[in-house]
Amino acid sequence: MLVFLSGLPWSAGRDTRGARDPRDRLPSLETSGMTSASGEQAPIAAPPRAGYTSTSPGEACGTVPLEAILRTDELWRRPNRAPDHESENRALARLAQALGEAPQAILQTLADTTRDVLNADSAGMSLLTNDGSAFYWAAIAGDWSPHLGGGTPRDFGPCGDVLDRNAPLLFTRWEKRYPYLAEAVPLAEEGLLVPFHVDGKAVGTIWVIAHSAHRRFDAEDLRQLESMARFASAAYRTVKLLDAHDAGRAALESLERVRESEHRFHQLLQALPAAIYTTDADGRIDFYNEAAVEFAGRRPESGNHWCVTWRLLNPDGSSLPHEACPMAVALKEGRPVRGDEAIAERPDGTRRWFTPYPTPLRDPSGRLTGAINMLVDITERKEAEQRQKLLLDELNHRVKNTLASVQSVVVQAAKSARNVEEFRHAVEGRILAMSRAHDQLSRRSWADAELHELLKACVAPYLSRANVALDGSHTIVAPRVGLMLCMAIHELATNAAKYGALSTPCGRVDVGWSVEKAGAQRMLHLRWLERNGPTVTPPKRHGFGTRLLERGIQAELHGKTSIRYPPAGLECDIEIPLVSG
Repeated sequence: MLVFLSGLPWSAGRDTRGARDPRDRLPSLETSGMTSASGEQAPIAAPPRAGYTSTSPGEACGTVPLEAILRTDELWRRPNRAPDHESENRALARLAQALGEAPQAILQTLADTTRDVLNADSAGMSLLTNDGSAFYWAAIAGDWSPHLGGGTPRDFGPCGDVLDRNAPLLFTRWEKRYPYLAEAVPLAEEGLLVPFHVDGKAVGTIWVIAHSAHRRFDAEDLRQLESMARFASAAYRTVKLLDAHDAGRAALESLERVRESEHRFHQLLQALPAAIYTTDADGRIDFYNEAAVEFAGRRPESGNHWCVTWRLLNPDGSSLPHEACPMAVALKEGRPVRGDEAIAERPDGTRRWFTPYPTPLRDPSGRLTGAINMLVDITERKEAEQRQKLLLDELNHRVKNTLASVQSVVVQAAKSARNVEEFRHAVEGRILAMSRAHDQLSRRSWADAELHELLKACVAPYLSRANVALDGSHTIVAPRVGLMLCMAIHELATNAAKYGALSTPCGRVDVGWSVEKAGAQRMLHLRWLERNGPTVTPPKRHGFGTRLLERGIQAELHGKTSIRYPPAGLECDIEIPLVSG
């Protein structure tokens, strides 16, 4: 193993005092207020700085400027992994459970969990020494684990640069700037570092490393690592709390045997972002943090048992009595409960999905003394799953309707077409009109459509002549209304281009609309008016377009259509109840 605290590596076990354990070179608990990853006390003065005397990073031989090895801006340009909320929830549960069961090893547990969640080759924590001259590696997981207890100088290393900028940084091949890191094998292809703070003061960094180009970090990795950094602050506080009272003993033992530390331990739980509460052996709630109050929408009353929530429901919506909730099961059966989901109803009627992680607490003799529970809010994930299901159902519905519409277009065109070419033009034009409507609706996720934009897309082929005018108020219509109107306008425009106002250079078409109230209903009035075209005569037969305007509007939208043929130009009025969409 190599140690890098001085800027030059030296072999572990060969310092001037003959220490064999690398933790013997870490700051003492009395001077730094910290323990090593294993929880053992490690007293020693700061390491010598022989071998690196430069006062400026630019003076170091063989180094490159900092910006030459930074790739932070690339995080947001790289393809992002999809968020894995279940994995994050499990990781948070593991860490919360470790705080209760093995807090003396929480730093190493955090390093192991960070490496697993981010799928990194190595992960770890760097903490400042008490005098602020160096960082030491308090916990490492993965390929770099043999370097546990090593570190870097404060004024010339990646961690120092992160604290100087007080921002996450992504490095590549940092040995080009910091030559001593060439001794830390395997080399780091990329290193992503995030600072963490305690009481507003930066105390260290949490980091992940990729040792090959096959793993590249992205913005999702940064989000997850920043989440781990927030927990790192709580973990740091936990280690200091344990040290102040019982120098590395388990947090749960300290909680039970050293009553004077209870207040501080509760302060630690208050700092955590997840809803956490504890009970005694009979299930009476004896502590809850403010996150639990926010989650439950109420403050538990004296004597409440089992749950901080007001009312519980099973995933199927049936009532879940508090005495049968996961926390009650954990206490009654003396075992952790995992894998359950439930719904919490607040006093104001709002509901939140959550996953509970109840864990029994025992004293050194094994006697059950209570339990701790963490409630992980999964409402956002459940709502996303529901939206996905609704979208799939809507997609299936839309596909069926579209196929039925296409079939109707083809059948009607076949009936009225006089030859293959006329049939082809009729089918292509109508399907293209449907496509334009689908495009507008897809931009708004099939929730609704803005009428002006929809009609503009429908008459787009004729707008270049400047003889089509659209005039109407901002109007939102349902997808069904928008699709039918686009088909109707296409038929009117096609007819005008063949026989009406759009068949001559001087012709003009005015399309106007308004929305008026008729009792409790809102009615859309749309008018198509042609002028300056050829003299109009009523048609001798009605084709598919006329039938669509007159019958389709009525059958599909419960509206009505009036088509008139004065010599000056065709006029068409369409009236549709908007609530029918």
